[in-house]
This record gives sequence, structure tokens and C-alpha cells, in this order.
Amino acid sequence: METYLLTIQPHSAFGTPLAGDTLFGQLCWAVRERFGQARLTSLLEGYTEGRPFLAVSDAFPAGWLPRPQLPSFLLGRDIDPAQRKMEKQKVWLPARDAGLPLRDWLARAESLPAVRHSVVTQNTINRFTGTTGTGPFAPRQVSRLSHGCGAALDIYCVVDTSRLALSELAQVVTDIGHTGYGRDASTGLGKFALGAARAHHWPAGESTHALTLAPCAPEPAALAPLLCFYQPLTRFGRHGNVAALTGQPFKRPVLTLRTSAFLTFRDDRVPALHGTGLGGTRQPLSAAIPATVHQGYAPLVPLNAELRQ
Repeated sequence: METYLLTIQPHSAFGTPLAGDTLFGQLCWAVRERFGQARLTSLLEGYTEGRPFLAVSDAFPAGWLPRPQLPSFLLGRDIDPAQRKMEKQKVWLPARDAGLPLRDWLARAESLPAVRHSVVTQNTINRFTGTTGTGPFAPRQVSRLSHGCGAALDIYCVVDTSRLALSELAQVVTDIGHTGYGRDASTGLGKFALGAARAHHWPAGESTHALTLAPCAPEPAALAPLLCFYQPLTRFGRHGNVAALTGQPFKRPVLTLRTSAFLTFRDDRVPALHGTGLGGTRQPLSAAIPATVHQGYAPLVPLNAELRQ
């Protein structure tokens, strides 16, 4: 498995946050559209048995990574209570310094300009009356996410290049950028262009501590539970593409760890990714498509951390 860094430039607002597990699902649809159902079925073989062909991170501001969910006192950082609120706002760390001791890396945290959240009003015209009305024709408010002019976003992908070449991954990401990612893509949201796509290596050496870059369904046997820190996240998934028209678009909810969890492995060095593949025919998440899977894997950043005992 190789780690690659993909940089994208947003060309419109987004209706859905660029989360790794959601993006993985849309990439699967893009593979089906570009290369056919047989190729997607082949790529997903062994996905729920610990043999993923791809794991995708959330999209982060270019050159930055999220702050790990770790209590500061475990690193010996005693923060003045009066400064804690300000400290919590500094949630972005420079990616180029990821090899530093974690205590020093956290000292370089910054509070970047947040993604702008806006609300717009939409409506659907009843073609019989020529106006809006009640029920599905009632005006509604929906949220949008906007990035600044010229903004760039980094997406980290761990890929089995023997099954999916980097050029093929770049192609399906480009396809999504053209058609649009997430909600309301048909109205112009979720458009982006793929810029650089290059191999990536993390600066930290061997380590047993890691930062997750996407929602993750952990494998407990590999972790030291008392030295893992995270927030839970429940995903209420929905089908996309033509599966959204089956009359059964909703999937069963799944419980994961929120992005930026701090994990500690028992013995081995930090792998390129960690987690489990969710769903499949053994534990189906979908009544409409029993073979549906959900990305429970997350790319990892090895951390140079020494925890206070």
C-alpha cells in the first residue's frame, strides 16, 4: 500500500463536507461508471476481510493537518486555564512539521479561517399550480460550505497500486470533480479540479502512535485501548447515483471514531492505514444493495509522541 497526496481546487460551494468515507463511496460509483461493474466488484474483493484497495482521508486545508484529540496534560503541557478556550481554537497543525515531537508540533498549531457556512432558500415549483405550496413544494433552507478564492485542499489516499493505478485514481477523482461531489451536485455544487497527485511519505520514523485522517472503525486487537483518545461518530449513510432511486436510499447507521483520533498500537509500527471494512453480504448495511460496503479504514500519520504515565 502506497500513500499519495492529491490536491484539489474547489470551483464551487459544497453541499456535503468532504469526508473520507463519503468520498470513498462516491469514488466507488465513479469506478463503476468509468471502468464497469465487474472492475468495481474485483476491487472490493476482500474489502471486509482486511484487504482494502483504497482508503481516503477527509479534505484538509492544503499544507495542514487536524489536531489530534489528545489531552494536553499527557504531553506535559500545562495550559493556563484562562488560555484553554483560545488553545482549543487552534485546531490545525503544519503538515511539514509532522515529524517533530508531538509536544513541539502542538505548539505550532494555528486557527485558520474557517470554511464559510451559509444558508440559502430553495423551492420546487408545482407544475400544476405554477407556484410553491406545501409538502415537497414548501420553501426550505439548506446549508452550503464555501472555501476562499484560490483555496486548495489536500486529500491523502492509501492505495494498493497493484489493483488500482495512480492514473486510474486520478481519473475517477477528476470525474467526480466534473460531475460534482455530494448533495445538490446537479445544481452546480461540489465542483473541483484535481491539481497535483504525488507520492507522499510522512517524516516521523518508527512509532506506535498515530493520527487518523478519516472516520475509522478500529480493530481493537491491534490497539492499546487505554492509550487511545477519540470522539465517537455515528454515520447515517445514504445511497448515491442510481441507487438513490431504488425507494430504499437509507443505509443502517454505523458507529466510527471521528477524524483526528489518537491511536496507540500494541507492538507493531504504525501502518499506512487502520480500521475495518464495514458491510458486505455477511453484515449488510443496505436492504437495497446487500453487497454495499462502508469505508471503516483511515489513513494514518505516525506521531513522535511520549506520553506522561
